[in-house]
Amino acid sequence: MSGEGRAAGRQPSELALRVVSALVLIAAVLTATWYGGRLFAVICAAVSVLVLIEYLQIARLAVSTGTTGLAFAALGIVLLSWFGASGEHALAALVLGLLFLALFEGVSRRSAWSAGGLAYAALPFFALVLIRGDEPVGLHAVFLVFACVWGADTLAYFAGRAIGGPKLAPRISPKKTWAGFFGGIAGSVIAASAVLALSGYALSALALALMVVLSIVSQIGDLLESWIKRRFGKKDSGKIIPGHGGMLDRIDGLITAGVAAWLIGGFVSGQPLVPGAAARGLFAAFILP
Repeated sequence: MSGEGRAAGRQPSELALRVVSALVLIAAVLTATWYGGRLFAVICAAVSVLVLIEYLQIARLAVSTGTTGLAFAALGIVLLSWFGASGEHALAALVLGLLFLALFEGVSRRSAWSAGGLAYAALPFFALVLIRGDEPVGLHAVFLVFACVWGADTLAYFAGRAIGGPKLAPRISPKKTWAGFFGGIAGSVIAASAVLALSGYALSALALALMVVLSIVSQIGDLLESWIKRRFGKKDSGKIIPGHGGMLDRIDGLITAGVAAWLIGGFVSGQPLVPGAAARGLFAAFILP
């Protein structure tokens, strides 16, 4: 998440812990992304499980114990289908799991929070693993998404603190400002442009447009998680990452930006379930001349 305002009252030691944790996490993520393949998929799967755990902890007042078990079972079947069968089987398992959970929960509790949690946990797994594939363009595409999210996260925080001004969504996240929002867009453009330059690609108007879209979607993901936490009176999604809170607090923007990049690239390529095809679609439409 952008973190704008979150660290406003932190002591220097807390800020140092936050920075060290972020650096360690980023190094681990970049290493796994670089190697790709099964290592990257396994780490994405583990993160999906953590996301579902934290999400259901946040929404536990609206989700029964039985429904929680069904959500974990559905995610397990999705992941096992991916590693043991194919992407098509995994997507079919996800669709069936979502339908079953939505119907079961709709009848028993007149809600669909667990179904939402399953989608929240599983869709970014599909997105990142399918974008990455095993090709260099997949590596570049995932790094591009990371840059848009992390650039927005960083500059939104600093712009929001330095400039302040009108609030972006005071009922959802009172400390976020429009200055932070536009600072986040600038951060995405700067970071993603650097990734493209280092990867040997030329910058274009379409590439800039993609960066802006992913930045906005990333910040919407931040607000979405803030809304869910506010809905249930929670400040953090967990405590697994020192200085940052939960895993969901750290990747809320990546969830939405990754899924958006996958859907755009998959639509362009016409092969959303072929590993690496979404990355080729993104770069063919927005990056390459």
